[in-house]
Amino acid sequence: MLDAGTLRGMVFGDCSIALNDLPSWHGVSCFSGTYREGLEAFQVFEDLGYMPDGTGTHTWVLIEKRGISTDQAAERLAACAAVAQKDVGYAGKKDTVAVVRQWMSVLTKSMLSVGTIDKCCSIVSVTRNSRKLKVGQLAGNRFRLRLSGQASDIFEVRMACIAEQGFPNYFGLQRFGRKGQNLDAAKRLAVRDPRGKRRLHPKDAMAASAARSAGFNAIVADRIVRGTLLDAGVDDAVILTGRGSHFQIRADELASVTTRIGVGELSPTAPLMGSCSKTGERQAEIESRVLEQDPLLYRWLSGIFREEERRSVRVVPKELEWSRSGTRLELSFWLPRGSFATALLHEIGQLTESNERTIA
Repeated sequence: MLDAGTLRGMVFGDCSIALNDLPSWHGVSCFSGTYREGLEAFQVFEDLGYMPDGTGTHTWVLIEKRGISTDQAAERLAACAAVAQKDVGYAGKKDTVAVVRQWMSVLTKSMLSVGTIDKCCSIVSVTRNSRKLKVGQLAGNRFRLRLSGQASDIFEVRMACIAEQGFPNYFGLQRFGRKGQNLDAAKRLAVRDPRGKRRLHPKDAMAASAARSAGFNAIVADRIVRGTLLDAGVDDAVILTGRGSHFQIRADELASVTTRIGVGELSPTAPLMGSCSKTGERQAEIESRVLEQDPLLYRWLSGIFREEERRSVRVVPKELEWSRSGTRLELSFWLPRGSFATALLHEIGQLTESNERTIA
């Protein structure tokens, strides 16, 4: 249930869906401290999964941004290239309070070159490609994080469990807005259009996405509380780990699917809300009971989106490495697109964000 300190917008029904209020899967906290103590303490390196081919009408640049949003970086690049910001493409939005390297594209004949744009943005590499870079065209991101705090005697065991079994695929604070404003906006839209009969305006897409994400967090939390995060039965929808392909389990597949879930090849799924379910009746009924705890958002999203989307309930990080020296903890890991590093941190312990920002 909510307490007085819970952000107003970070609720689904009567329950908080903020990370710090959600149940962890592996047990009690094994590390307490802070993260983002300065920009260098949170570094993100985008992995497209491919490289531009070096020819074509689009200039692709690898930028480094420091303490600014992806949109702010795109605005600076557009000004540098003398194009409209809408002509700048990128694969995904990255953390603001961080040092980030990510690719952007510009349709232009002008030559962009390696160098500093301003104190918060620079161009690291320049090449070309035949197409504009679009949202979603990436494999994942590599993270290098530095935390400060105290580890308990179960820390090494916990990290080994996360490396082998993964962690709950919760949406982080970025999806909801730092004060929950995206979810607040969704609730205002739902009040004005309770049955979701109006076409969703592009400017409201982020609010709708936040509402679907809130329902997803609530279902994952429910699975953890019931001890069923990785349980799957006949007709349930499961997904290939790290990919978007999902399927429903046939009776003759159940044994092999259960084994593959155990070794991390497959994972159960939960929905991003829509009126038409993509899983079996049993699983859909359980999920609906959770989603109906917020009838306002449930009815609105069921009208806005004809079909639900399925998302893995857990993430298995790749190349998870860690080292400790005194009160300092350094982490390095790779996550598939759409996953949140803060969800991994939540599974380690109760951490406070320092929130140091560069003045842009």
